[in-house]
Amino acid sequence: MDAQEKFLLPRPVKPNPTVAVSWAYPNTYLVGMSGLGYQLIWWLLEQDQDLLVKRVFTDQSDHGWEDCELLGFTLSWELDFANVFKLLKARGTPLLSCERTQDDPIVFGGGPSLSANPEPFADFFDVVLTGDAEVMLPAFMEKWKQVRHLKNRQKQLTELATVDGIYVPSLYRYELDDPKGAIRSVEPLHSEAPRYIHRQAFAAPDDYIAHTVVLTPESSWGNMFLVEVVRSCPQECRFCLASFLTRPFRGANVATLLEKIDLGLQHTKKVGLLGPSVTEHPQFPQIAEELLKRNNLELSIASIRVDTVDPLILKMLVGLGQRSVTIALESGSERLRAVMKKNLTEEEFKAAMVLIAGSGLKAVKLYGIAGLPGETQEDLDETVRLLTETKKAHKQLRMTFGVSSFVPKAQTPFQWNGRDKESGKKLEYLRKRLSKIGIEVRPESHNWSDIQALLSRGDRRLTPVLLEVAESAGNLGAWKRALRNVPDTCPEGDFFIFRNIPTTETLPWRHLMDDAKAGMLYKHQTTAAEAAANFA
Repeated sequence: MDAQEKFLLPRPVKPNPTVAVSWAYPNTYLVGMSGLGYQLIWWLLEQDQDLLVKRVFTDQSDHGWEDCELLGFTLSWELDFANVFKLLKARGTPLLSCERTQDDPIVFGGGPSLSANPEPFADFFDVVLTGDAEVMLPAFMEKWKQVRHLKNRQKQLTELATVDGIYVPSLYRYELDDPKGAIRSVEPLHSEAPRYIHRQAFAAPDDYIAHTVVLTPESSWGNMFLVEVVRSCPQECRFCLASFLTRPFRGANVATLLEKIDLGLQHTKKVGLLGPSVTEHPQFPQIAEELLKRNNLELSIASIRVDTVDPLILKMLVGLGQRSVTIALESGSERLRAVMKKNLTEEEFKAAMVLIAGSGLKAVKLYGIAGLPGETQEDLDETVRLLTETKKAHKQLRMTFGVSSFVPKAQTPFQWNGRDKESGKKLEYLRKRLSKIGIEVRPESHNWSDIQALLSRGDRRLTPVLLEVAESAGNLGAWKRALRNVPDTCPEGDFFIFRNIPTTETLPWRHLMDDAKAGMLYKHQTTAAEAAANFA
């Protein structure tokens, strides 16, 4: 592993570890070690005296990682799945769980993309952990120690399925009227398999906070100490997976947060505050005041909610070396923001921009989404109008507009809404009009967003498609070829990508939600429709 790694905490001494675990990130070392999630789970595994833990990446790995009885993956992005296959092949592990024997490791996984809807990957994973890692990993490992000596792999998996939050896909089957149509129901195959998987949330003690444990210059942020300030988001925008998958909203203990930041400052001056909505921490003004006292600190915050922008926060950002601020506007249309529950008025946005322009910051990065459910040409024009007015009012600010197209995510209120087939044209419309007025527009690929939607709302009937893509280059052309030739047992790609799913239809991931959550998402969906009607 990278010789320049610096461990911020002492690694546990393990006289006699008995369980070999390889923990893999399905991308390069640079990408994997840049994220707090991978480091968090690796460090949790390291704390277990019984585990011998090896790290695995696509370009480098700990020596001897292949010799393991548990092989785990974190899947933060749907399109990393092809690298999961590559690592399984590198170890000589069958790709399909049904082909593995007692001599093969149990392949487990977690992460937001996998746990929200594991169904497209159901035939490849023996176990999926749903819920916060701080709860699920200890529970999984404790149960595994109890069943690892069983000589029957199926019996091991059946026993693992009894743990709350552990999903064993092979213990479920689809009931179908038409192999290329909707699912009638998802049925457990064993009495030990629960009908619904109950996602587990972590209630952190005051002295706990997730933070970087290994600093390395060979990461995307280059020796930046990352610390989680909040988990989930209280606003619950209806398209947002981070809001709905990781509920409830939780803020870190302020004393612990500052203590860990001071730990990081012993090794680096760069600190990044993480969370979907950092400045909505209920004590963020106190945090800002305390951070301003640390003169050796260079601060980075991923994104700031517009209605939390105030002179103190801006003073903190400027005083601690940040030159730009990032804001998720999503759309310039008041109507569309109401439909998605953005909880942001045009007046609040304009007031925040006035404060930013007068703060000393040099640039603003705005994020937007095209092709949201119910979007019209008038909504796009409202985005152009608002950003044009903003640019004219604050010419000294360098403005960037990063715009993606809507991808429906499982376990969000917009899970029933398909993608807009006109997304590509809408992205180009925004690019042309905003570039003319001096805003740098950075559109994401709408073609790859189609593939994201396929995997976000797909099911295990996609197995042959994924296998075909993985056997080829894995590029966009490979996806298009595979989707042109889907087998008779699989729906066409449009079925998953663009179709508006009736709310009465059984979703492939319905058994991953209890009735309370399913009802809450349905209520959001109907409220969104009411919000749209109110603007009609």
